[in-house]
Amino acid sequence: MTRFFLAAAVVATLVTAFVHSYFGERRLIGPLVASKAGIMSRALAKQVVRFAWHLTSLLLLGQALLLAREASHPWSVDRTLVGGVAGLYLAAGLFDAWLTRGKHIGWPLLTAIGFFSLMSLV
Repeated sequence: MTRFFLAAAVVATLVTAFVHSYFGERRLIGPLVASKAGIMSRALAKQVVRFAWHLTSLLLLGQALLLAREASHPWSVDRTLVGGVAGLYLAAGLFDAWLTRGKHIGWPLLTAIGFFSLMSLV
């Protein structure tokens, strides 16, 4: 079961990275960078905002690699690493759901990463 739940966490993480990068660019970052209001009138601000947004997606891919590594060795899972991922994403997903009253597209995905990671330790 450990391998199954870790693989599910990997898939949820990959989906989250894609959704974050693609839809974030289309719905948030693109329009924000097109704006000339306030700080967004500066080219550097536009570059940094876009870079930071997509860096988050790249960090998700790195995390997916760590979880995939753990899934490939289910007999010697680093419980601290997986437990940390589980706690972080469960807390982030549930906080996001509460904060946005369930309107943000990311909370179910974040919660799923946490849930699957946690279930891999049971």
